[in-house]
Amino acid sequence: DDDSILTYLGADDSYIQRALPSDTQTMLNESTIEINIHTKDDPHIVKIRQSLTASEQTTFTTFLRARNQAFAWSYADMPGIDPDIAVHNITLKPDVKPVK
Repeated sequence: DDDSILTYLGADDSYIQRALPSDTQTMLNESTIEINIHTKDDPHIVKIRQSLTASEQTTFTTFLRARNQAFAWSYADMPGIDPDIAVHNITLKPDVKPVK
């Protein structure tokens, strides 16, 4: 829950409010940095706000690394997903010859 996350981060609600964009426009224009929360051989890249302080970036990165398994990084990580929720289709035109 939110309280346990805040406790883990050692923060109060103001920390979360500063970490969240205040509106969609801000979110679209916000500079980000990419961080790897997994291994060098099997990177899992996420983007975080560049405007976070170094301490906030470190805390947030540590938090994400500790919960790396909570994210679905590939289709294999999502067995049993209902096709009504997510389906990958390749649209082909039956009258067009495939090209190599």
